[in-house]
Amino acid sequence: MDTLRRTISVGPFDIFFTNVNKAMGLRAHSHYGRVLVVYDTLGRHGYPSFADTNEALRARIHELTRQVFKDATNEDAAERIFVHLDGWVAPQWEPWGGGYRLRAIHLDVVGVRDDIGHDSSTTTYVVSRG
Repeated sequence: MDTLRRTISVGPFDIFFTNVNKAMGLRAHSHYGRVLVVYDTLGRHGYPSFADTNEALRARIHELTRQVFKDATNEDAAERIFVHLDGWVAPQWEPWGGGYRLRAIHLDVVGVRDDIGHDSSTTTYVVSRG
């Protein structure tokens, strides 16, 4: 029998980030992106998705993405966002209770044609627990 997994996805949250992709020889450049955050539901109810709880999550993401990701591919940026959120609990979440654990983040990078060679498509980078 298959094991059921219940998750709650929150977002996507709009971001703007800059990275220096040394691995590919790219200078500093910026991207518009969206972050979808996925939590496993561990009990009867999971992550409490409300205006104030989601605003705290948005602020936490922006706290990291306002900084330049130095020596980072987009994959690295996605992993750094995951690590930045993993285990973090906002005070706004505590009154609601719930059982939840970060499962994944999806980073959608919305491209535009530029002098670096980006395409005008969206590429999704996913970091998740096994």
